[in-house]
Amino acid sequence: MKIAIFPIAFISRLLVLTITIVIATAAVSNAQQNPNGYLGKGKDQYSVFVFGDALAGGLWAGTARLSLGHPRLKLNGRYREGSGLAKPHIYNWAERLPATLETRQVDIALVFIGTNDGQDIRQQGAYLAFNSDQWREVYTASVAAMMTQLTANKTAVYWVEVPPVKRPDLDQRLKIIADIHRKQAAIAGIRFIEIRPAFTTSDGAYTLHGADIDGIISRLRSRNGIRFIKAGNNKLASIILEKIDRDIAIADGDRPLSDFPLPNGAKTADGDINPYNGPIFGSTASNNQALIVEPQNMPRAGRDQSTNVLVSVPTFGAQNAKPGGNSGNLNGNKALNTLKAQVRPGSPAHGLFFSGVWPDSQPGRLDDFSQSAQ
Repeated sequence: MKIAIFPIAFISRLLVLTITIVIATAAVSNAQQNPNGYLGKGKDQYSVFVFGDALAGGLWAGTARLSLGHPRLKLNGRYREGSGLAKPHIYNWAERLPATLETRQVDIALVFIGTNDGQDIRQQGAYLAFNSDQWREVYTASVAAMMTQLTANKTAVYWVEVPPVKRPDLDQRLKIIADIHRKQAAIAGIRFIEIRPAFTTSDGAYTLHGADIDGIISRLRSRNGIRFIKAGNNKLASIILEKIDRDIAIADGDRPLSDFPLPNGAKTADGDINPYNGPIFGSTASNNQALIVEPQNMPRAGRDQSTNVLVSVPTFGAQNAKPGGNSGNLNGNKALNTLKAQVRPGSPAHGLFFSGVWPDSQPGRLDDFSQSAQ
């Protein structure tokens, strides 16, 4: 059975125009991607900012040492010890970040944050238990907001995975944090830099020691089991700088994009979005005929939904555009941000707009495929 999707109410039309639910994972060919890569067209110099908690301070120091004399990178940063995206009462990144982006040139952002986030969130005098449904929605929204602030600024973001730590219970919590960061980075189309394998043993266990940037086994971590020492910060910086240098070489045309493909849905510094050509929900073909969606391909509802569902916010042409006039395009990002500002935290709409979690369908509603076609 195939079902044609047609808008039946204003809210349905707004939802369809704002969030496109992309069905199935499809590889995007390099020919379809921006040939200049993640950084867009090459520049003489890139302004690199490090953002985050105390560990970001160490990353900043390591990056400064390894990039000393680099002709293309100008390094700066802003970090706050004890801060995190679950602790706005300590330092509110959502409120502080815009001022930096407005007053400073930030071509590249290295974000290293989250080691302080494995705890309950205080909200309106109450506490949301770590990893509860409400906690996940609020925390995911905070992560998405920071990513959106950076990408809206046309900043190329390199989001660094939270590291392994010595204390087992905290390490398990940070794995949850890292998973949320990874998924939101995929939705935002930004580079997520995995570092756990570089700082664990062959069986994935925490270790103080490891190969430094010269290949010599050295102590990399602080005795507190969380922070890095100089050798560790240098190794951390080397992992990230190697990726930035690859992107610079692609931007300069010295390396092919196939050496370091764009993340799916990435918006480059030039403003181009890595396209997706797979089937979509709620769209029309060029002849204005409704596209067909197989019910078995619809995403599953809730936190256990299929991992091949991506959220995209493209730009749509307004249907009432005047002939020969302005196309009247509705910018999907602006429309989505407007909706985000209006939804109630913890509501199904909040889960959809911030986390891409498809809500449970209600009997008889547009997305209820349990009934036969009428």
